[in-house]
Amino acid sequence: MNLLDETKGAISRSGHSTDDVRFVGSRDGELGIPWSQAEKVLDIDYDDGYGGQEIAADLVVAFTDGGFLRREEYDGSEWWEYEPPFRGPETQKPFKLVKALSYYTQLLVDINYPMKATEE
Repeated sequence: MNLLDETKGAISRSGHSTDDVRFVGSRDGELGIPWSQAEKVLDIDYDDGYGGQEIAADLVVAFTDGGFLRREEYDGSEWWEYEPPFRGPETQKPFKLVKALSYYTQLLVDINYPMKATEE
């Protein structure tokens, strides 16, 4: 698989173009280069099949709208996944607890607003 071709395809499928790329780099934002430089870096062939992961796990393509492509891997098979920009809702419920109370209450909403038994 050619990483540059794969990346261009993933950019297109996400509804973006290379003009929308803010940077290509590490997910934490510490390393980054513009698309014009990234094309040369990404123009490599790798085995995207099963085996060992070959492409950096924290590699992202960040878009100007806040969305990004992130690397996914399963058993050495690798691909891009699109993560849309996070947009919070207009209204939110308040919360006071963040520590899970049991193995069954892992989500913030379940910790703060446990389901009540209903009579049937």
